[in-house]
Amino acid sequence: MLEIIKQRAFEARCAYKKGLITRAEAKTDIEPYIKLFNNRSMEIAKKYNMKPKKITFAGFIR
Repeated sequence: MLEIIKQRAFEARCAYKKGLITRAEAKTDIEPYIKLFNNRSMEIAKKYNMKPKKITFAGFIR
């Protein structure tokens, strides 16, 4: 499941950079991956008593 979401997000990023899809279309494909990534980041940060490293849509696109 996670690999499918990750693959879809990276494909959407590539397509957006090439201009094949719009920003809104890319955002709908990428948001589930960002949510999973940020949740996992918070879990790991809490375990080691650190601040989580989160990503945003704009940061992921860059």
